[in-house]
Amino acid sequence: VAMYVDGVWTGQEVIGVVDSMMTTARLKDLFAKLKAAIGARDQAKGSLSQTRVSELDLSGCHKAGTSYKKLPKEYEDPVCSARTEWHNEVLNDRWVCVSSGSEDYSWSQFRRNEYEMSLFKCEDDRYELDMLIENTAGALRALTLLSEALRDNGASLPGGCMPMMRPQHIKVLKVIYGDHASELLENLERAPKAAIGIVLQRVRLKHAEWCKAKRDMNKIWKEVYKQNYYKSLDHRSFYFKQVDKKSTSAKAFWQEATAAKRQASFQPESPRRLCYRMAQDSVHSDILRVILSAAGESAE
Repeated sequence: VAMYVDGVWTGQEVIGVVDSMMTTARLKDLFAKLKAAIGARDQAKGSLSQTRVSELDLSGCHKAGTSYKKLPKEYEDPVCSARTEWHNEVLNDRWVCVSSGSEDYSWSQFRRNEYEMSLFKCEDDRYELDMLIENTAGALRALTLLSEALRDNGASLPGGCMPMMRPQHIKVLKVIYGDHASELLENLERAPKAAIGIVLQRVRLKHAEWCKAKRDMNKIWKEVYKQNYYKSLDHRSFYFKQVDKKSTSAKAFWQEATAAKRQASFQPESPRRLCYRMAQDSVHSDILRVILSAAGESAE
């Protein structure tokens, strides 16, 4: 039950574990009360805790300044592991920043042009490569410390090798070794002194390889930025092209002429629209005959 309250187990997992222990009638009565309490708690918890903060109605909540509001009491904080009493004292869990005024304007209606998409792709690639290099450098430092500790303490460490490796370091090893990562970690835990030298050399080579790849890619990214940056600033080009295409189509001209004719029939004394001076009558007569001939063929 304590593990359920701490958020380690779900209600269904607790019920599944405790079910096999309930043998007597008295225990079954207690088990029924436990299931009812867990069901009521999960129902109350699911009403708000599974809702994203952006979807909560904070209109009636306590306000601080113009941008911060306090979460309702019914909203349970997500479970966070490795927190201490000091973290609970200094970290903010109840106040959230909300948009106000023009900040609530959504930019989703604007379509990104192809030049802006190229810039975003470059930024994503640079971020992924930078994170990979940074995590690999951290894994390299951790493996170096582990190698020095094994050299000082002998063939093994009292607490094993894994406590010195953080999750991001293990993730780097999984990226480098792929399907053989589980076998590598097992050998690193079982015979660290024999495996640490090979792993350290492999990680060092991969780090140098990815740093070289970043230097090569920087040249390509620089050209992409140079070719697409100024063009990406024109956010309205797509909409201007759409409007121009519609307004200069044959259908748009026909509708404009029809509307002008209709307006002139209702207002005979109003000045005529779409009237232009013909300086060379012969040219316009030829154009008129061509149009009448085309219209006659299309009518047939």
